Amino acid sequence: MEIYKDSLQPVEKRVEDLLSRMTLEEKAAQLCGDLPGSFIANGVVDRARLREKFPDGLGRFTQYSLVGLIDPAMIARATNDIQHFFMEETRLGIPVALQSENLCGYPAKGGTIFPAMLNVASTWMPDLAEKMSAVIGKESHAVGINSAMSPVVDVSRDPRWGRTYETFGEDPYLISQMGIHYVRGMQNTGVSCIAKHFLGYAETQAGLNTAVTRINPRELYEVFATPFEAVAKEAGVGGMMASYSEIDGLCVGANREIAHKLLRDTMGFQGMLTSDGGAIWKMFDCFHLSATYQEAGLLAKRAGLDTEIPVGEAFRSLPDYVRDGQLEESLLDESVRRILTIKFNCGLFEHPYVEEEKAAVSMTAPEKQNISEIIAEKSMILLKNETRTLPLKKGARLAVIGPHADSLRYPVSGYTYPAYVEMIENSKNTERAEQISFNGIMDERKKSKLENKEKAAGPFDAVFAMFDSKDVARISDMNAVLREEGSRSLREVLNSRFEVRYAQGCGIIDLSKDGFPEAVEAARQSDVVIMALGGNCGWVNVTGGEGKDRCHLDLPGVQEELLETVTAVGKPVVLVLYGPGCFSVGWAQKHVQAIVQAWLPGPYGARAVADVLDGTANPGGKLPVTIPRSVGQVPVYYNHRTGSGYADTGDEQFCSDIFSGGYVDEDNTPLYPFGYGLSYTDFHLSDFSVEEKQMPTDGEIHISCSVSNTGGCPGDEVVQLYTHFNGAHIVRPNKQLAGFVRVSLKEGERKTVRFTLDTAQLGYYNEDMAFVVEPGVLDLMVGTNAHDLPLRGQVALTGKPADVLGRRSYTCKVTVQ
Repeated sequence: MEIYKDSLQPVEKRVEDLLSRMTLEEKAAQLCGDLPGSFIANGVVDRARLREKFPDGLGRFTQYSLVGLIDPAMIARATNDIQHFFMEETRLGIPVALQSENLCGYPAKGGTIFPAMLNVASTWMPDLAEKMSAVIGKESHAVGINSAMSPVVDVSRDPRWGRTYETFGEDPYLISQMGIHYVRGMQNTGVSCIAKHFLGYAETQAGLNTAVTRINPRELYEVFATPFEAVAKEAGVGGMMASYSEIDGLCVGANREIAHKLLRDTMGFQGMLTSDGGAIWKMFDCFHLSATYQEAGLLAKRAGLDTEIPVGEAFRSLPDYVRDGQLEESLLDESVRRILTIKFNCGLFEHPYVEEEKAAVSMTAPEKQNISEIIAEKSMILLKNETRTLPLKKGARLAVIGPHADSLRYPVSGYTYPAYVEMIENSKNTERAEQISFNGIMDERKKSKLENKEKAAGPFDAVFAMFDSKDVARISDMNAVLREEGSRSLREVLNSRFEVRYAQGCGIIDLSKDGFPEAVEAARQSDVVIMALGGNCGWVNVTGGEGKDRCHLDLPGVQEELLETVTAVGKPVVLVLYGPGCFSVGWAQKHVQAIVQAWLPGPYGARAVADVLDGTANPGGKLPVTIPRSVGQVPVYYNHRTGSGYADTGDEQFCSDIFSGGYVDEDNTPLYPFGYGLSYTDFHLSDFSVEEKQMPTDGEIHISCSVSNTGGCPGDEVVQLYTHFNGAHIVRPNKQLAGFVRVSLKEGERKTVRFTLDTAQLGYYNEDMAFVVEPGVLDLMVGTNAHDLPLRGQVALTGKPADVLGRRSYTCKVTVQ
């Protein structure tokens, strides 16, 4: 038996044995992706087409979940046919990776749909991220998917960016904790994660997707690389995806300083670095880095990119560059090692097939829906509750108004099964199809046109070809799809508990005010008005999503006018905000009685919102982002550098009045700070203690406090630890989140929270660009949001600077008693 086929041999030995047997073409094939529509028609795998296209094998098929849009049994059957070809009909029998977008669930028929990642972050409960991703992993694995293009661990500090909902927010520590647990949950099921988008993808100029990114080397590592390093060091993430964006004149995938020096040398990452969809084509066509598409592939490979997706046409030419001396074969070998290692570690060589008869059954466990419901409930954030308007009193007559009030689709995020169905349905319309920006598939059409294929098929024609006409008809009714998932609208849930009068008022983005009179009349006949407003997410007619960025942060369309018109009736108004990003609701903050931030809570989110409104659940979520007063404040985030943002730590008059008097037309501070969220009960923090007055730069600091529920009902409070360092010769952030825990307390209950902070978590680049923990005074602050930190103390860090490059800490240990 060949060594690489012996499961008892170490993975490293198997990889080297297999690599030694491979031709240049077989090596290059492992670095290439392709789409399943290229060889599946009418639900059947075309073996002849596989033989024609992939004689040397293939690295991965991406967007593979599309095969399962109709039926999990179909994708399971296709998986076995595909793997049988690669295992039995290619020379070396290397199984193919089957890859999908799995962020909020296995995105095809039967998969559990979860709230957006911004909701997950709003729970401040990383264990829920792990439970969620475990479900996604099990469902994906059941149909043969073994590679997930998730989680998104971008630091997202610009709310204009349309993909904010895919992230865990603005803070590196919170993102790291969520990312670590997400990766653990997924990879424990045998599905390898690809963390994205390395690096700085969410920090583009003007909030525009894939635009230039201006980040200095310090922030690249200290802020933006931190979550990626955390999921690598603490969760063993299998891969990362290179950002489209340009940093210092080079796209990340062609930037050796980032793709190799930072990622490999500084961070020590050993896994795969893949392109984003169509990224190499964009290097040639959009950024003009090369004279040809193939040359762009050469530049990317030299820089450190391992694979090309969705279709690896440029990387297929790499053997030619090796033969003519422009590319070292050792660079191919490095990448192939990484790909093969992932395949061996996932057990793909031993278990390439799935049990077809169990595929559908694996999607039906009721506890999976329960996890989605729990995340939705725990993510609800109460931003305002004037005169205790909430919870609603029993017997109250409600007016439920707004475009979100009776919609099943709007509370569901992009990159989910409903979003895919919506995208494919709209792709039948030529005009709407041109609006869709989806993971490089649109670029495939453009490539075909430039290659003079005048009658080239549209980018989604291949998707339709995978199914027969009857199957396509089965997924054309969006509401029916969501009903099958058990979805109900907010109007429906509230109608089962209260007397409800409903009026849509207006659409999400249209400008018609024809529905205003009906909305006003509904308000007049009510005791309390519930305004369900905000944005929606996906690829068509949306306010957010991939390539769907915003210039304004106001409520879309005429929703702001609707809100003002209805509020003028004089009834108490509760505003429920939905959407893939935040809105500057300064007028609402002054004029409505209560505000609930719901984000995109998923198909079961209506019950979570209703439970908060009527008091069945006590809201305990906290903001994972800062909400600005207006778009003119952007960028605004809590951990800005000392002396350069809204929170000064020097002499207030000298720093603010003389050098920066602030805006003449707006307050400096945000509308709502990071970490903010109210409750129906009250909490009190006390008994703050720091065990050490002095601590070596390579020690552990022990901090404790008490948290008490002093109100009239059970509830949750998130106790947050922040630090600020005094003593650096460079400007440091005014504060940084260093630890947190969500604590559940009964009425009158008191608990003790203990933080153990490793000083290796405090590293930064000093003036000599050494990544160290230096002696100085560390401020420690504990509170319930970034602006409310009543408990404060200090510890002196002593001794020599501690070099923590490559060995920094990412997790503050927390216990609750």
